[in-house]
This record gives sequence, structure tokens and C-alpha cells, in this order.
Amino acid sequence: MKKTIIFIFLFGNLAFTNAQNKQDEPIWWKWEREGKYLEVVSHLLYKIESDSITNKHSDYLHIARTYGYLNDYEKAIFYLKKSMIGLEEKNDEQFWWYYQGTLAFFERNKDKLKVYLDKLENNHSNYYKNNYLTLKSLHENFEKGYFEASRWKNNQNNN
Repeated sequence: MKKTIIFIFLFGNLAFTNAQNKQDEPIWWKWEREGKYLEVVSHLLYKIESDSITNKHSDYLHIARTYGYLNDYEKAIFYLKKSMIGLEEKNDEQFWWYYQGTLAFFERNKDKLKVYLDKLENNHSNYYKNNYLTLKSLHENFEKGYFEASRWKNNQNNN
């Protein structure tokens, strides 16, 4: 009987903890995983307009990526540029190179992408390793759409 009560308590606690972790995750992460990209964009745009403490740089960056997944590069470019308003290369060189390389992909400029890929490849810290790998994947898969071209993690798992 004691074992049953302890099991019920532990199982209930585990279920509550897992549910709480899912609640801590922004809803748009789930939508992105489910491919609900227009919902992601709508939610983040609403959040930017209604929440004065939101990180607009980050939200605009995610909006740009989401439009990239939809292969709407015109909107992706618009929001990617908006994400960098007020920021300069000297603020964070390595992120700037990632930004410029991603912008080059959206602009369909493979030569420009290669310039920023090379800069990041030769000078990235471990913190920016994923950004480097993303630019590398964008360059190697330039003929594909952004969603597929940016999925280097998935490609590593398939090898």
C-alpha cells in the first residue's frame, strides 16, 4: 500500500513537472515545430505591438526566420533588417556576420554569403558555433529553400 501511494505521488509529481515545463515554453515554439508559421508570425507581431518589455530584436529575428521557412524572402529581409536596427558590427562581430550571411541567403547572393561564412568560420567562438554551422549549411544547400537549407542539425542526425 505504501509503495502504491509513493508511486502515485511520484508519478503525479513527474506529470506536474512535465506539464509545468511545457507551460514555461513560449507557445510559438510549439507552433514552429508543428509548421504553423503564420500563427508564429501573427503571435510575435502581436507581442511586439502589445508588450513594451519584449526583446524586439529577437522577436523580429524569429519573424524573419519564419518568413524564410515560408520562402517569403521579401518579408524575411524586411524583418531581418528590422531586427538589427540600432545594432552595429562593433556591438557583436560574430553575430553581425551571421546576420549578414543570413541576409545574403534571403537576397539570393551566394558570393556575399560566402564572405560572411568565411569570416565566421575563421573567427567563431564556441558560443557562435551553431550560427557558423547554419551559415555553412545555407551555403552548401543554397539551391534549396531556407527551411531545408538551414536544417544542419537534422542532416547530422541522418548521416
